[in-house]
Amino acid sequence: MAAFQAKLEVNASHPDEADEKLNAAVRELQLRARADRTRGILVTRTGAGRYTVELSREVPYGYTEEAVA
Repeated sequence: MAAFQAKLEVNASHPDEADEKLNAAVRELQLRARADRTRGILVTRTGAGRYTVELSREVPYGYTEEAVA
């Protein structure tokens, strides 16, 4: 299986920009999650306008969960 980035960083100045970038990151990782079907997507707010979006074994495949760091 080819290696791929399983964690993306998202930074945004405005809520609309955050929504757009987060949706794009989730879509990208949904495609990558289909490769092994063992991980879901975890979106974590790490600060004002800062997020990580990652594939996580803590989240069931097919699900997206949110957290605050």
